[in-house]
Amino acid sequence: MSRFGLDDKRYSTISRYVIATALVLAVVANVGVYLPKILTALAGAGAWLLAVVNPLVVGGLAACLLWPAVESLDTLLSRVRPLSSADRARHVLSVVAVVLLAVAVLAVVVSVLLAFVTDSVRSVSLGNLAELADYVARSMSHAYDGIVRAAATLGFSKVELEDAASAVAGVFGTSGGSIGQTVSDGVDAVRDFVTNGVLAVIFCVYFLIDAHNLATYWDRTLRSLMGTRAYGHLHEFALDVRRSFAGYMRGQFIDAMLMGIAVTIALEVVGVRYAVLIGLATGIGNLIPYVGPLVAYASTALSCLIAGDVRTFALAVVVLAVIQFVDGQIVNPKILADSVEVHPILVIVALIVGGKVGGVVGMFVAVPCAALAKIYFEKYVAWRDSRN
Repeated sequence: MSRFGLDDKRYSTISRYVIATALVLAVVANVGVYLPKILTALAGAGAWLLAVVNPLVVGGLAACLLWPAVESLDTLLSRVRPLSSADRARHVLSVVAVVLLAVAVLAVVVSVLLAFVTDSVRSVSLGNLAELADYVARSMSHAYDGIVRAAATLGFSKVELEDAASAVAGVFGTSGGSIGQTVSDGVDAVRDFVTNGVLAVIFCVYFLIDAHNLATYWDRTLRSLMGTRAYGHLHEFALDVRRSFAGYMRGQFIDAMLMGIAVTIALEVVGVRYAVLIGLATGIGNLIPYVGPLVAYASTALSCLIAGDVRTFALAVVVLAVIQFVDGQIVNPKILADSVEVHPILVIVALIVGGKVGGVVGMFVAVPCAALAKIYFEKYVAWRDSRN
């Protein structure tokens, strides 16, 4: 090119830009054409990755929760003479014992809840169902009459109301055709839940058994890859995360226990059958945001309405609403604030923001993230003070 009076370096750079631009345009055009196939492939890969990661994460969280019990049992067994020198065997025995105990407790709780549901269904009588159906029919009739009177005052005719009622009935009729598909999806969900549960237990056992080896391996690997200075910052961050999440889980367990006791006593006083089982299920469900109240109301409805005791159900709903309000606005923020050393106002704000951004998962991680942000804000303030 130089013999034609052209700069080789300049025009080679221009050529590279032209070729790169053409390649980018070709890729963009092909992406637009094959976008549905690409999205389908990404969705399949995401589902496969989630199927692998989900039991892995659950098993890791379970291992974190059971680790203090494993350490305590390991220390206790070290006083036994035959096991005092067999560190590996003692640790494996501690892991197996704690995991089996946790699985047994969970199995007992699930069995008791299933027995409660089965006994409630068996106690159903035609008289109770007839009374409940009559009550529902009368309530719907009164509600419809009230809607008719309110619509008449607003200028709607009876024909328009009947057309609206027919449209609503058509919607329910259409949705009824998908019951078979819903049942099939439910069976698939139960199968996936059982499979993930078994895999989570297996991962939990391996994490507990090889905890020290995994910690040593990753400590050496990250230190060599990142360097001593960068690894020191990462290790400090990991300790802060562990402290925040451990405090949050401790607070959640305390709140769940208090909720279970409060619901049990309140429903026992009101006269709801199986109050102890409902309180136990509510306490377990209260570990997850929104699940505790749903379990409480659903279990109470199952116990009262099947027995035909509508008045007790109405009173129990009021009592549960008061308990949930006090727990959500006062008790839970105070307990979490003491557990993660965050002010209750910040806990409430974090729960609101987490619920808006990420739903149930957002609420679950909102308080630990707020605690972590508080820790680093205080470190930043201390650093600024040291420089002044």
